[in-house]
Amino acid sequence: MHRAFRNTIYSILVTVLLHACASSAPTQHLPEITFSHLQVFKFDVAKVEIENRYTSPLKAPHIEHLMPTAPDKALEQWLRDRFQAVGQIGSLRLIIEDARAIKTSLPLNKTLKGRLTKQQSQRYDMAVRATLHMFDEKGRTISTASARAERSITAREDISLNDREKLWFDTVNLLMTDFNNSMEVNIQSYLYRWLLQPGRSRKPK
Repeated sequence: MHRAFRNTIYSILVTVLLHACASSAPTQHLPEITFSHLQVFKFDVAKVEIENRYTSPLKAPHIEHLMPTAPDKALEQWLRDRFQAVGQIGSLRLIIEDARAIKTSLPLNKTLKGRLTKQQSQRYDMAVRATLHMFDEKGRTISTASARAERSITAREDISLNDREKLWFDTVNLLMTDFNNSMEVNIQSYLYRWLLQPGRSRKPK
């Protein structure tokens, strides 16, 4: 009887300890990707809009729906943080054409040497492509500026869930930096006539 009692108490203690270990796993809180630290573009338009034409399949090999910040959400935040309408007519619209994130399983070395090594088992490919359309008061496109960016990163086979999400977060951050830098150049090249700088009035068309 005493042995059975001890076994029961031991089983209960093991169960409690296992539950405690499982529930004590740290929860990761990643920051939001924002662009509020960058200069705001003030455009001589009545409104700034977003049109997201990219639809994630929500299944493998796509991973957008699993990410802390999906590429299309980062693009939308980029527009909100960086653009301001200060005019009376016309509009500026960001059309998101591509915002994919795809996972590819990499072949593993099955030899003894390979089994003794932590190998890169996954590759994540991300891409964004979007166009800024300038519309006049009649809704006609009068100018555009486009940009695109791509990033790829691999992960080891033993990567944790938290580390994988941080890897995705950092890659999207780098992806958006590339996109932002490219778009800044094209804005100055193709949309400068409607871009208001401090102390500068709108140039005549």
